[in-house]
Amino acid sequence: MKIYHELAPYYDRFMSFIDYETEAEAIYRFLCQERKTNGHILDIGAGSGGHLLPLLRRGLKVDGLDYAEEMLAILNSKIEKEGFASHLFHDDMRSFQTNGLYDVIYCFGETVHHLSDTAELADFFRCAYRSLKVGGSLLFSWQEKAYFTELAEYGEFYECHGDDYLLWQASVAKDETATIAYTAFIKSEEADDVYRRFRETHRLTVFDGKQIKKAAQTIGFCFCPDVTSFCFDDLLAEEPYKRVTILKKVN
Repeated sequence: MKIYHELAPYYDRFMSFIDYETEAEAIYRFLCQERKTNGHILDIGAGSGGHLLPLLRRGLKVDGLDYAEEMLAILNSKIEKEGFASHLFHDDMRSFQTNGLYDVIYCFGETVHHLSDTAELADFFRCAYRSLKVGGSLLFSWQEKAYFTELAEYGEFYECHGDDYLLWQASVAKDETATIAYTAFIKSEEADDVYRRFRETHRLTVFDGKQIKKAAQTIGFCFCPDVTSFCFDDLLAEEPYKRVTILKKVN
């Protein structure tokens, strides 16, 4: 599971290439289609609020859950600053329990890939299932193997963010796991030629559609492919390896 212990204060800066607003807009379209805009929503892997905050600004009732305390602290500060109300849970997506039931649970980004195998994927589905109302939906994004393979082909590369730098390193192993390492170089405020260096390494699991379908159906979820196409086609057209799966709790 990812921690973002030291990277958390710089996360928004280094991940600015992610179009959270467009993804949040697609999630909102889904909520409108399902007539759930007045419902109770849970963001799994809420992080610093890339999806959660745009939805709160639309007047929705959204709670957040994340494994990284540092990220939740940043998100809580943003929520308070904008005058919103939201419950934030420091919990594990493999074993979480919520105080009530939700109409919709979503999990975007590469969050599900931080689960180590299909057993942990099933654990996540099980927690989501028991946290949903009957008729509620779980929607989540994931990447096909080609995404990680293509990323690994780049080898090492730098990104410049103002005076700070981020070195990316990616590889894919034969056991269908990917390793992504971030090495950050943060410029000192006291000296122009001094940088603070820290590194985080995340091990990601590559899942395929058959594994996801089997794990979800074992828990009792039903698939909603037509809704996926209607709500997320524009988003997916920009990212050829990204997939969005929508599951429904029918009883």
